[in-house]
Amino acid sequence: MQELLAKALPDTPRPADHVPDTVLWVVDAGQMIGRVSIRHSLTPFLLEVGGHIGYAVRPSARRRGHASAALGLALTVAHDLGIDPALVTCDEDNTASRLVLERGGGRLEDVRAGKRRYWLATGGT
Repeated sequence: MQELLAKALPDTPRPADHVPDTVLWVVDAGQMIGRVSIRHSLTPFLLEVGGHIGYAVRPSARRRGHASAALGLALTVAHDLGIDPALVTCDEDNTASRLVLERGGGRLEDVRAGKRRYWLATGGT
């Protein structure tokens, strides 16, 4: 747990191609069902295919709105970190994630290396 908390601190030693990130856990009825990572800045790689925010929901918990709720929370945290807008990517063939991003207000910029790149406002509309 301490390692995860330390990853969010800018002074924590890390490989040159890594950035500080905040990890949030998605919990429902006391069960961990997913996670969200908020990267505090973008490297050239993250700008191309990774983005500021990455999320995952356990297969058995999908299609219940958890990803949308997690994305909303992540956007609030990103805003508090001074990120606006936030880049979020998904695989070109990931229809569920594409819908989460588009319903969440994502604006498709383009597709690169098989990744759809969306920009989302973090400060509300």
